[in-house]
Amino acid sequence: MPLQAQQLVSLATQAAGVPGFTSQAGQLLNAILSDLCQDYDLDVAKKTTTIALGASSGPYALPSDYLRALRDDVFYTFDGVPYPLTNVDLAEYDGYPQQAGFNAYPTTYATDMSQSPPVMYVWPPANGSLPLTVRYFSQMPDIATPETSSVVPWFPNQNYLLTRLTGELMRIADDDRTERFLGDGPAGAEGILRRYLDLKDDKETRAARVTLDKRFFRSRWGSLKNTKTIGF
Repeated sequence: MPLQAQQLVSLATQAAGVPGFTSQAGQLLNAILSDLCQDYDLDVAKKTTTIALGASSGPYALPSDYLRALRDDVFYTFDGVPYPLTNVDLAEYDGYPQQAGFNAYPTTYATDMSQSPPVMYVWPPANGSLPLTVRYFSQMPDIATPETSSVVPWFPNQNYLLTRLTGELMRIADDDRTERFLGDGPAGAEGILRRYLDLKDDKETRAARVTLDKRFFRSRWGSLKNTKTIGF
């Protein structure tokens, strides 16, 4: 049976020799889970949302837990055919011409993560109503009072969670076992996580494909600057 948050906290505090640190252990468990979302692309933390594109470039609100999306995971479907959008930096998006009445099928998008919730811009603006599918990596929610919670943490490798949490508690207690528990050895948290990441998401039997940026590797005409393709 998967360990509940409270069971992880209890086992970690016992192993670290700090049975009274349950509140700190709960806070650390949430911090560890948050770091995993921020640092790694984990399919277990993926979600999907749909945005209704209109006749403007945006901004379109993204879910508050949005972190990032992979190539081809942002697309709209027209007549049964999916069309993926290419992600660009905001600085590049700002250089695109914006003219009244200039609408077409969007080809690129940019996100502004400085806003809360984050927002998305598309270019060129859609020439009609289009449903945009966004499959994204999310910031998973914290567990409320993990030291007493029966919730099972979303991250599936509980050996890593227990070892990492124990090591972090040892760091607080200035325990000389800290590096052994947090290090990249076979029994350390980093070593356990590395082995998990090597085989995660059921992709080990699929070949990786190297692709070129479609904004630059295409026909000569398609590579012209926007100012050359709209007539000024």
